[in-house]
Amino acid sequence: MYAFCKIKGYTLGFISSETISLIREKADIISVVGEYVHLISSRNTYKGLCPFHKEKTPSFTVSPEKQIYHCFGCGKGGDVFSFLMNIEHLTFPEAVRFLAAKHGIEIPKEYDPEADKRSELYRVLDQASKLFEEALNTPEGQIARDYLEQRHISEETVKKFRIGFAPDSWDYLTSRIGKNQQILEAMAKVDLVKPRKENTGYYDTFRNRLMIPIFDIHGRVSGFGGRVFSKDQEPKYLNSSESDTFLKRNMLFNFREALPTIRRQNAAIIVEGYMDVISLWQSGITNAVASLGTALTTEQIDLLARNVKNDEKNDGKLYFCYDADGAGQEATMRAIARQKGSPVNARVVVWDKPEYKDPDEYIKGEGVESFKKLLEKAEDIYTFLVNKRTKGMKYPLEIPVKEKIIQEFKELVLEMSPIAKRDIVRMLSQRLDIEPNILEKEFESKSSQSREFANKAKIVSPALNADVQRQEWVLKYLLEQPAELEMVKAMLTTEDFSDNRLRAIYEAICLHQDTAGYTLKPAEILAMLDDDDLVSRLSELITTLEDRPEVPFKECIQGLVRSRLEMKLKLLQNRIREAESSGDDTAILQASMEQLETKRQFDMLVNSH
Repeated sequence: MYAFCKIKGYTLGFISSETISLIREKADIISVVGEYVHLISSRNTYKGLCPFHKEKTPSFTVSPEKQIYHCFGCGKGGDVFSFLMNIEHLTFPEAVRFLAAKHGIEIPKEYDPEADKRSELYRVLDQASKLFEEALNTPEGQIARDYLEQRHISEETVKKFRIGFAPDSWDYLTSRIGKNQQILEAMAKVDLVKPRKENTGYYDTFRNRLMIPIFDIHGRVSGFGGRVFSKDQEPKYLNSSESDTFLKRNMLFNFREALPTIRRQNAAIIVEGYMDVISLWQSGITNAVASLGTALTTEQIDLLARNVKNDEKNDGKLYFCYDADGAGQEATMRAIARQKGSPVNARVVVWDKPEYKDPDEYIKGEGVESFKKLLEKAEDIYTFLVNKRTKGMKYPLEIPVKEKIIQEFKELVLEMSPIAKRDIVRMLSQRLDIEPNILEKEFESKSSQSREFANKAKIVSPALNADVQRQEWVLKYLLEQPAELEMVKAMLTTEDFSDNRLRAIYEAICLHQDTAGYTLKPAEILAMLDDDDLVSRLSELITTLEDRPEVPFKECIQGLVRSRLEMKLKLLQNRIREAESSGDDTAILQASMEQLETKRQFDMLVNSH
């Protein structure tokens, strides 16, 4: 039976709540979250680095039993739908449709959620990719096939990456896909075509280029990188512009395919170009990725850091493997700056043979085993920076030069572990001819100031008081025992919840469980909340359902009622004093009667304990 359904503020039409629940159950939250976060089993839950804020110690928890997630660091929480909404910036209907399609759950057309605005964009992108693949095998595509042969890219690899060719034509795509204005506008939104001047139509964005599709984490074509065939063409790579499907700072080329190897080897290789990734893959190195025509972003580093383990037992690594030329070295320095503060061990591949400028050339010249040895010899970022900064210095060094180098490394030292700091001091003391203890004092002066400032800035949250703990326990009890709601409602009122958020959650539980006949699961109640603050608080409660006080539940309720009555007696006493001061006999009598009744209730509660 279908009923009008409105969840998270979105009207889904006449779709049954049973269907929503079925999708939630089928779309295992561990599998969905696991596509974005490397989760590690921890008793009955899974933990990982939060994808919504930067952290070094995992505080992001996912419960397969309760089908919810919660981060104890930033407070983000919810069910499988809200996770997709937050990480992919989807609406609730889009998240529902996506998961339904992925798990083969058909939603009848008349009950379908509102149209997914991006579905048409993904459709035209996939059509374009297939047309580029077809064009590669035409006579006109010979130039692209020659180029691939020159780069020693096999036919199998071409098919694996769905490499194609954009003919030297202004309307290759527009004449084949752009059947109407609506489709042409969708093509323009994802930068497949551009509008002509004075609104006289559209022309193809990519012409006479090798076309490399870029896939998102779900395997959908999200954009393209088009590479030239000769050095006199500019730019070397023409990438799709930012769009609703192509968010460059959050995505990496080949991330979906590389992810299993990244997790298995606990390491990722970041290279400069798409062809480097493809060449490495063909050589059997399948954990390489590349940024999308821009400098590496903190979001991309965080994405990789979440999928390698870095703790006392595991040493996850990010290898910066950029080209040996000036631009490549600048990219390395920018990547190191972005990596600052990331909970992962970053290392820099240092080219030992000047005749090779990138991974592709190195493997072709020296072989894949030599490249693997190059990875093994990669320098940690601190050693790399010291070597780079002190390379070619003329000795003896002048004092201003020493002071400048020390100043440059002061900020870096603040981010280091004690072991890394010790090694930096040792290396710099040798290069600068300064006693290690003097260098340590120079660094310590800045570090002490920073620590003092950090300690002052730290805000320590006060411990939860007894009443809030009782309120939490009542809600946890009702989440697990919804059939007991009527009993609890007979004993408590909303006034017994002094915490505003907990009171709102109690009201929501009462409202939705009453409507559903006390059958809703915690994740279903969570999905019905519109307020992000309440979602965060409730997801925290659900995640910690097992943490209960030793006090019996009845005593917990009595404690809440007692607190309310004590507070009411204090307020009534104040009202009596104010009335006595003003000489208002009527107000005195009324407050006194209320005080007597409240005392009677209080005495009954105490005597029943």
